[in-house]
Amino acid sequence: MDSHPLKVVTVQLGNRYPDAWTTRLANMVARNLKEDHRFIIYTDKSNRARFQTDSSSNQVVEVRDLEPGKLQGYFGKLRLFDQALTGTEPFLFLDNTLVIRNSISRLVEIGRRNSQHLTGVRDWNYPILNSSVMWVKPNNNTQEVWEAWSSGRYQDESFPGDQNFILRALRKEELAYWPEGIVCSYKNLRKLANRDREQAKLQLEGCSVLKFHGKPKPSDVIHPWQHPMHTILRNPFYPRLWNYLADDIRTHWR
Repeated sequence: MDSHPLKVVTVQLGNRYPDAWTTRLANMVARNLKEDHRFIIYTDKSNRARFQTDSSSNQVVEVRDLEPGKLQGYFGKLRLFDQALTGTEPFLFLDNTLVIRNSISRLVEIGRRNSQHLTGVRDWNYPILNSSVMWVKPNNNTQEVWEAWSSGRYQDESFPGDQNFILRALRKEELAYWPEGIVCSYKNLRKLANRDREQAKLQLEGCSVLKFHGKPKPSDVIHPWQHPMHTILRNPFYPRLWNYLADDIRTHWR
């Protein structure tokens, strides 16, 4: 066990997603992680008043400067691999496009137990890392991710997103993946529900974190008629999929 309170971190850059989503993430972590921890928001506008978290929880929320202008969009996450910013203590990273459904203590236990330097999600659709939920053990190996980016080591190569770059910069033996089923894809669950509702229900019951990659996002599902392009028109003949898991999302995403 680390001597300091566990660090749980996220990144909020620009205006792609509302600050309220980061606030909800902090609240979900507070409800589903009983271990003493600090929730750290790395952002380009380090104003604590932006994030109105639940005052009744004992969670410590910190807002820190990610140094605006250096990285944009998804690539802002790469700055977390620089120990000059995040320090040397292991931490759990969470995207703000997640819905946490139950305890995430198992993620912490697995991350601590793994000998690898980075534990992440095995992507649901491609043979790559998905960086939405990561346990990072800062050391010379993980520092290499930031050093490779900041030095332009792979500037002649094209990377669609941060996770592609992380996978390029880390050796395979330095990377581990969460056991299947702890972090689930909303889109994949919805597809499964269209074929086999009972199997989708079973998978959901074992899922601690629901990831919303691409479209729809949680707000789309809760209000499908306000976002028909992402919900109704994608499954025009299956009304039960338009707001699939909306009640579950409302319960946890707050």
